[in-house]
Amino acid sequence: SKPPGEYFNPGYDCLEILTQNRKAKDGYYWVDFHRPVPYKVWCDMSTDGGGYMLIGRMNDTVTWDVPSNNSTVEPFDVSQWSSVFGDIPILDFRVQVAADEQHKQIKAHWSFRFKNKRPLKKLMMVNEGGCPYNQPGVGDISYVKNLMTEEISSKDFPCSVFGAYSHPSAKLGWTMMNSCLEESCSYGFAYHHLFPVQVDFSGGFSFLAGNNSGTISDGTTAFFGCDKGKCCACYGPAGGSDIYCEKECKAKNGGTVTTNAHAWFWVRLNPPQKVWEKCMEYRTEEENGDAAWYKLVGDRNTPVKGRCGKNEAILNDGIVVVPDDVTFDNVPQITGLLTYQKDAEILRLRKTESWKVVAEEEMVKLSLSKINIF
Repeated sequence: SKPPGEYFNPGYDCLEILTQNRKAKDGYYWVDFHRPVPYKVWCDMSTDGGGYMLIGRMNDTVTWDVPSNNSTVEPFDVSQWSSVFGDIPILDFRVQVAADEQHKQIKAHWSFRFKNKRPLKKLMMVNEGGCPYNQPGVGDISYVKNLMTEEISSKDFPCSVFGAYSHPSAKLGWTMMNSCLEESCSYGFAYHHLFPVQVDFSGGFSFLAGNNSGTISDGTTAFFGCDKGKCCACYGPAGGSDIYCEKECKAKNGGTVTTNAHAWFWVRLNPPQKVWEKCMEYRTEEENGDAAWYKLVGDRNTPVKGRCGKNEAILNDGIVVVPDDVTFDNVPQITGLLTYQKDAEILRLRKTESWKVVAEEEMVKLSLSKINIF
């Protein structure tokens, strides 16, 4: 039978489609979340293990006037939030910021892993989950992953402050943002739900790298959106972990502030399954002369920016490359499998009962040095 993802054979979500078809590529698929009617979505099948669904797209940094509706969010089209998935429980929320509308020039890219799943319509919270009583935002964060480096950058970031506080019953600002993720908002979250009058002038997303706990008031590593009427994207150098952004779109420590940026917002319902697959990386030169790393994962023919994981085993043309003995202990005991441990420079072969050291790099070099060439 064909793998899921078509109208008459929808997947539960993007991740299920990828799990059943490891060759699935980025693109449109049909999902149903066990609902009676399937829905077409754009799935990212390559970033951070894949299985992400696009729920928001912005062509500029002004977040407050972006409408939400029940049409499919297009990755390279108008600014829009989806209002279809409010009751879907999410585990990961991801923000991708680029200088171009094709998201090739990525400037900031991060994801939040939540401590507990929650419906998308409860994305914003206040006085809980690490968000202070007067600063609503995206909280209950287990860790932040900086996808520019593909490493966990913080386990102490409590809350991505969204904007100013208003009482939930007022249905303004942050509560309106939650509402727009569940039902259509013609004008955007910053407008009164009954009249087209703007009542909020903030609304942003940010993260802070390192072992720090703070909010936009203390400064962040990256920011996208509006703060007290000022809208921008702010970020530091690729892989940087300092504080580059301050309140009201001000930069520090060499950060960059611009109004010419695009953003994509993604969600994932479950963690991706770990699979053994090939990964080949190579270094090249960009048009502006900067060096950049790209990788080919699995059987995909299209390279993506980034490097193969540094702290996980990678199957590359039949050899599992592991960074240390801790990771080596988790390698499946498959007869005939070759494993190379980088920190000890040892190549092992899995025999029927145990691993056998095939070669130690230093011993090979020593042996070669003793050979006399006539």
